[in-house]
Amino acid sequence: MIEASIVIPTYNRKSILEKCLEALFNQDYPNDKYEIVLIDDGSTDETDKMVASLDPPCRLRYVRNNKRIGVPKSRNRGIRLARGKYIICVDSDIIVVPEFAQEHLKYHQLYGDGIVNGELIYISSLEQVGKKRKGVWDISFSSFDTANVSVRKKHIDKVGGFDVDLFPYGWQDVELGYRLKKIGLKSRKNPEALGYHFRKWADTSNLDFLKEKELMRGMSGALYFKKHPCFKVKASVKGNPLFGLAFIGRWLDKNPGGKRVFSRLQKRDIEWLNAALIKLVLCHYYLQGYHQEMSK
Repeated sequence: MIEASIVIPTYNRKSILEKCLEALFNQDYPNDKYEIVLIDDGSTDETDKMVASLDPPCRLRYVRNNKRIGVPKSRNRGIRLARGKYIICVDSDIIVVPEFAQEHLKYHQLYGDGIVNGELIYISSLEQVGKKRKGVWDISFSSFDTANVSVRKKHIDKVGGFDVDLFPYGWQDVELGYRLKKIGLKSRKNPEALGYHFRKWADTSNLDFLKEKELMRGMSGALYFKKHPCFKVKASVKGNPLFGLAFIGRWLDKNPGGKRVFSRLQKRDIEWLNAALIKLVLCHYYLQGYHQEMSK
């Protein structure tokens, strides 16, 4: 009997996805008690051929969408296809430890019905897997982070899964977590259910794309608050301490003098500094999107 279904949406991440799957194949948990449900959102990088070449020790179900439908709809599709009692959500750029599945299931057995959030450590190179320790950039206060989270399938079915119609980008996972907590589920963190989240340092090569995404994420935050107008949700969507420095991001992005400073600092090629400056710029765009939507 399959206890857990690991649901993974993916799009054009063939190389890191292969590492992700290899780690999930190498679990301490019995192979006949978990499955992987992989939803390919129309990848064009031969992800399908890579998956076909694998020899998984557990059940692997690969489903390819005929057209791109986005991450939330892909997750919903994977959850519908899942056979397990528990759903473990993982992103396709995460490399988990061997005890990952076992630790998720252990917490459900220890504490009963609830939400189990695993630990995430962000890495910028694969050489850091198993070596990098948790740092300040890895701290998360999310009570339902679909990069590494598990819950019983029947509870997701009860609340209707991810809301795929309301949000342009972002907050769907947190909003689902909010609805799950409203039906009485408690959220717990298990640091032993660890995944290394591969994410390169942000740079200016795709800054316009990141600005647009953050603008939409801000709009989604406002829509989340409109759907659930309470202090807790507002604190969630506007509580980032960096938002207090968003005026610096606006200056760096809009002011001629700020643009010159931004350009000079970027040329120093200090990864952490570049990422921090870009983060401030993106905070400005997030708040812009939030206020645009709230003014409607």
